[in-house]
Amino acid sequence: MTTTVLSDDTATIVSDETANRFNWGAVFAGAAVAIATAFFLTILGAGFGLTLMPRGGSATFLTLGAIWVLASQAFGFAAGGHVTGRLIGQAVETKKEEEIRAGAHGLVVWAVTVAGSLALLTIVAAGGGTRLHGDTPRSESSISAYWADILLHPMGPHETMRGEDLAQDKLEAARVLAADLHPGNGAHSYNSDDLIRLTMKDAGGSYAQAESRVAYVLGEMRRELDMTRKAAGFAALWTAFALLFGAVVAVAAAISARWEDDKIGFSMKRRY
Repeated sequence: MTTTVLSDDTATIVSDETANRFNWGAVFAGAAVAIATAFFLTILGAGFGLTLMPRGGSATFLTLGAIWVLASQAFGFAAGGHVTGRLIGQAVETKKEEEIRAGAHGLVVWAVTVAGSLALLTIVAAGGGTRLHGDTPRSESSISAYWADILLHPMGPHETMRGEDLAQDKLEAARVLAADLHPGNGAHSYNSDDLIRLTMKDAGGSYAQAESRVAYVLGEMRRELDMTRKAAGFAALWTAFALLFGAVVAVAAAISARWEDDKIGFSMKRRY
C-alpha cells in the first residue's frame, strides 16, 4: 500500500511498508561524511598550527588548537547529520513524529561516527605506533631512567664509576624511583635510604648533599607526574564536552534537514 504525502506544491508517494523503518544506509552515509569532514578540518588545523606555533610551544596555541578540534568535530557532525536527515526521506507522520525520527537518525549517526573514529584510531595505533614512537616510547620507566641519570650525575670533581657497575646502579635507581612514587607505597624511608646510598657512591658528596639531591629529584618527579595527571584530566573532560556537543549538533542538523526538505524556515515557532 502507498500513500501520497503533500508538501507545499509537491506530492511524494511513500510506501507504508518502509515508512517507519530505520534507514541504516542514510546513517552510514552521514557517518562517513562526518568522519571525512572532521578528519579534513583537523588535519588542516594541525598543518597551520604546527607551521605558525612558536618555538617552545605556547599556551595560547594549545587553547586555540583545542577550540579548533571542537569546531572540527561540530562541523563534521553537522554535515553528517544534515546528509542523513535529507536521505531518510518522507513518511506518513506528523511534524513531531518526523522530528523525532530525524533526531533518532542524527543521534545514531553520532554514535556510529564515534565508534568508527575509535576503531580507526585503534588500527592506526596498533599498526603504526611502534614505528612512529620507536622502540623506547616516553613512559614511566623512561622518565625514571632520565631522573636516575640526573640523580647519579657527579657532584663536582669526583672519580665516576664506569662500565657495568654504573649501569646497574642507574637501573636500580630507576626502579627505586618508580617504586617510591607508586601510590600506596609504604616503604618510602627505605627507598630514600637506597637512593641516598647510590647517590653518595656514584655522584660523590656528603650525606647532606646526597639527601638534598634525592629530595629534589623526588619532588621534580612528583611535580611532573601531577602535571601529566592534570593534563590528562582536562583532556578527558574537554573530549567528553566535545562529544556531548557533537551529539546535540548531529541531532539538530538532522532535524533541520527535514525542515529544509519540507520547505520550512528555521525559527523557534512551533511546528505542530
